[in-house]
Amino acid sequence: MLSLKADEKFLVNGALVQNGPKRGQIRLPDNNVNVLRLSDCLHPDEINTPVRRAYYLAQLILSGDAERDAGKLKLTAALYELDKVFAGTSLETQISKALLSAAEERYYSVLVTLKRVLPIEQQLLRPAASKTHHNKLASAS
Repeated sequence: MLSLKADEKFLVNGALVQNGPKRGQIRLPDNNVNVLRLSDCLHPDEINTPVRRAYYLAQLILSGDAERDAGKLKLTAALYELDKVFAGTSLETQISKALLSAAEERYYSVLVTLKRVLPIEQQLLRPAASKTHHNKLASAS
């Protein structure tokens, strides 16, 4: 079951579809249908971190812009790298969940799981970015 906002756009097996002026629901009885809400999509310019790269790979598979087998291999490799990075942290469970979803070819579940990790990754990267910026300012004076 897919719940849609009024006028929400989404892709079904690579075809762009738009909901009407009222909220709606669509039931897709076939589990092999790829559905991707455009509101869940990242723009290529936003792919600047490891978690975003893995998210984007899953997005490309869902949108039909990546060949399924090659995309799955790249996504799995990216998720294994994240699994190594986050081993022993609170994010290890989320990455393991994304890996399992990818293995089962449930790519929308990969997106949902990684979407929860994105703000945490941003927080982890923020201190490093501001520290680098601070060091540049200090060395410039």
